[in-house]
Amino acid sequence: MPQPTNQIHRLPPLLVEQIAAGEVVERPSSVVKELIENSLDAGSSRIDIHLEDGGKRLIQITDDGQGIAPDQLPLALESHATSKLKEAVDLQCILTLGFRGEALSSMAAVATVEIASRSAAQDSAHRVVGNQGQIEHQTPLAMRHGTRVSVRDLFSAVPARRRFLKSSSAEVARCSAVVKSISLSHPTVAFSLTHDERTVLRYPADQTLLERISEVLGSEVASHMIPVTSDDSVAGWIARPDLQRRNSDAIYTFLNGRYLKDKVLQHAVREGFRGFQIPGQFPVAVVGIEIDPADVDVNVHPSKLEVRFRDREQIHRRIRRAVRESLEAAGSVPELPLQSDPVADREVNQPAQPFTVSSEADDSEVPARGVEGYSAGVDSTETMVMATDSTLVSDSVRVFQVRDSFLVLEEMDGLRIIDQHALHEKILYEQIRDSWQEGNLSQALLVPEPVPLDPEQWSLFVEYADALSELGLQGEEFGEGVVLVRTVPQGFDGQAPADLLRNLLVRFEPVSHAGAEQPDIRERLLQTMACKAAVKAGQPLSREAQQDLVKGRERAFQPWNCPHGRPSELFISWQELERRFDRK
Repeated sequence: MPQPTNQIHRLPPLLVEQIAAGEVVERPSSVVKELIENSLDAGSSRIDIHLEDGGKRLIQITDDGQGIAPDQLPLALESHATSKLKEAVDLQCILTLGFRGEALSSMAAVATVEIASRSAAQDSAHRVVGNQGQIEHQTPLAMRHGTRVSVRDLFSAVPARRRFLKSSSAEVARCSAVVKSISLSHPTVAFSLTHDERTVLRYPADQTLLERISEVLGSEVASHMIPVTSDDSVAGWIARPDLQRRNSDAIYTFLNGRYLKDKVLQHAVREGFRGFQIPGQFPVAVVGIEIDPADVDVNVHPSKLEVRFRDREQIHRRIRRAVRESLEAAGSVPELPLQSDPVADREVNQPAQPFTVSSEADDSEVPARGVEGYSAGVDSTETMVMATDSTLVSDSVRVFQVRDSFLVLEEMDGLRIIDQHALHEKILYEQIRDSWQEGNLSQALLVPEPVPLDPEQWSLFVEYADALSELGLQGEEFGEGVVLVRTVPQGFDGQAPADLLRNLLVRFEPVSHAGAEQPDIRERLLQTMACKAAVKAGQPLSREAQQDLVKGRERAFQPWNCPHGRPSELFISWQELERRFDRK
């Protein structure tokens, strides 16, 4: 009987190594990352990276760490050989950046790897070379204490992989990004990166985090950073909300000193900025959190850029709260730039985020609709709820309206330009929120309404019925797949209960799928109420109404942005104005 042609057989050891290398060694930047982490684990205070031809011809990392003993050098190139783990239980409490013992052996399977090392206790250094599974005998040489790892001709043994590499400049840019990211989590360590004969970056040792941020992100960004501190072991720096970016590249998150591009951590930072920044924009942030190593599994991603948390909802909440509290404590109004901002002028494309909850409320000017207990507009014939203290703004203050949309306020230090809709919306939002926190503002329907739901909506209702009740929408099961709605939130009695319930359930859906902590959906509902009740752009205001709006601004807690994060005002000092006209 003929044997089948496709029989199962064992792969040669070298082929196994080359396949495994594809998980660890993707391009020069992944080599740089793994070698820098090894240097940091060795206690290095200085790490120098040298590249040739974008790292395709040579990647060389030199450090001043503790070094490797001569008899340990050959082991360093063997698969799954490491000094950082000894038994399975050690995986539950990893304190080092590296731990698998895969990196060097994987590199040696697809390139020529030379390791030269000397510990402080040795008189001379030794080196060993590995290439395609073969390890040469070690030889002595002279060098200062520390370790130097040279990776030559990356992917020379796997030409197909080499063809996927980009240009030298593109690969250098990726390597530079890796060095910047890691250097932010280790500001006391000196880093340098050179390409051929050019110095790409150089960071001195013994810097504070803010000093390192100035080196990496620029002094202009560093001058607008806000410190983040909390009792939840969250620390770092965040930029003012108006220093926004088009993508998440400037969000640097760290866990126990390890740089991570983790979705949970990055989303927590963005959620902390929610309401302070325009949707679709991304913040600048360098934020780290310290947790018990036993509460996180770092062995879930080939490049260790993502982790699995035992309680990711708690981690998400701690970071989000720390960021938000820092922004609230440092509230400020951006100064008006009198020149084009190339970042702000670009089109913003917002990528989908796993935890993002869509919001129906936006800053569009919808017809005003009264909300019980709150002013639906600004009119000289009615008294605004927000403005009763005439001592806050003198009636003689010069305020005037332009384009029926903006207020210009002359102050002692300069001009303040106010978006009337955004400001009024924020004032009403804070008023409604404060009143809601004081009691249940739900409104009973004259006739309870049955609302049929599909199976997915029904499942969400059963899970979040208590949360919906807190929002003012109370319902009860009324047969299989039907909810009997008895109350709706105050001010929403004009909206069909069926539409309101289904729209709220849609906001819960991404939360359920992502497994994250429930976002504060109440805030989104409050935003919708305030937006509908606020004065609109294009609506003329009397002098009294203008004064009332400015008085309300003084009473507001955070008047400088609308609830959705859009700026509500800009400020230009007299000095800046005179400078622009060459008067100073």
